[in-house]
Amino acid sequence: MAHIDYYTILGVSRQAGGEDLKRAYRRLAIHWHPDRNPGSRLAEERFKAIAEAYAVLSHPGKRRQYDRLGPAEFKNEYTREDIFQGFEPGDFFKFFGLEEARDTLDRIFSPHPAPAGEPEDSRARINDFFADFGQKNSSRGRRAPDITVPLMVTFKEAALGAEKYAAYNGPAGAVKVRVTVPPGALSGQRLVAQGQGPAGPGGGRPGDLIITLTVAPDPRFSRRGYDLLTSLELTARELSEGCRRLVSTLSGPALRLNVPAGTKPGANFKLPGYGLAKPDGVKGDLLVRIKSG
Repeated sequence: MAHIDYYTILGVSRQAGGEDLKRAYRRLAIHWHPDRNPGSRLAEERFKAIAEAYAVLSHPGKRRQYDRLGPAEFKNEYTREDIFQGFEPGDFFKFFGLEEARDTLDRIFSPHPAPAGEPEDSRARINDFFADFGQKNSSRGRRAPDITVPLMVTFKEAALGAEKYAAYNGPAGAVKVRVTVPPGALSGQRLVAQGQGPAGPGGGRPGDLIITLTVAPDPRFSRRGYDLLTSLELTARELSEGCRRLVSTLSGPALRLNVPAGTKPGANFKLPGYGLAKPDGVKGDLLVRIKSG
């Protein structure tokens, strides 16, 4: 997150005022709060990034420096301690009106109260919190590192969705984890199986298994957004006189396509509703490109 723009993280414009920042921060922090997303590494990282962005943009001096330097140079100039200097954990949610949220952060920031008479260093507590979010000091409480494994899927499995198994080598041998590939998956897409990685040291909490997809090419189909693309090879006579030919679909029976007389190579025909399903349930189209045999 080091070089991601703070304004982008909070979803506000560069002209946003203090109240705009508070509203955006409140909405995002509540949504990604660790108590609402137990065990989610993604939520932890988002929560940290949101807090860092607000700590800078809500401070007039730091915001001026950030606007002048830009994200990369600002992170070179300011350490984590600098970013959170003057920030008190107990005030983190004070404008939220949520006692439970304040209590949670006080507990996370101060898991071990300082001995009587010894002042607490809030900057150190903040640094510890953001360096190792939510982890305990004992080896049993530590969360194991996440591991990443590749998974090859066919074009059809990626397009329509499928149940697959990803595997990694554990202490007792190969470990298989069932993975749901969502419809419309793409090469390079990462799926996260929370808590399905190897266990931590001393029996600590398992990390996540991160699956990176590779979609094998298909000899008949490709995709463009939610549309499927295929081709149909015709003879010179078929192009000249016209014909009716069957066109394969990704799932289901073949469709009969009427090709009118005089069709030229490179012409495209659209078969509506035979593409991939969109989030609203409506399907894209099957686009057929004519080739000369």
